Amino acid sequence: MQKKISKPTMLPITYYDLSYAELFVFPKYMFAQMKSGIILVPENNNELNAIAQKHFEGKNFVYIANRFFDYNVSPVIYLEASKIPNLIGMSIVTDKEIGKRTALFESKFYAKEFLVASTIEEAMNWAVDLLEKNES
Repeated sequence: MQKKISKPTMLPITYYDLSYAELFVFPKYMFAQMKSGIILVPENNNELNAIAQKHFEGKNFVYIANRFFDYNVSPVIYLEASKIPNLIGMSIVTDKEIGKRTALFESKFYAKEFLVASTIEEAMNWAVDLLEKNES
């Protein structure tokens, strides 16, 4: 069963509560949990990238989206995200079959490593492995 991410209280992270998403920035990756019913548009990418660069400037990172709520994504988001040099991979977490099919379709617009994961743990492990692989 897919889990909703809750604001942690004792982990070494930075938390952002934006109008359209909650962000959880960890040392090697950034989790995003979009709010229910939003439409993610390219303008949101600018704000997400600014936050990412604040934390990951000069080092690689992975973006993980926990698709707990239903929302819509403009495919242009993925085209623009592909241009972020230090963003080396993206994962969508969903345990719904329709969500997996949608994420696989969206992956066609992203030019780098992409994983559709069933659990947050699967996405986190993949992110760490991908980052380690790119360090060598």
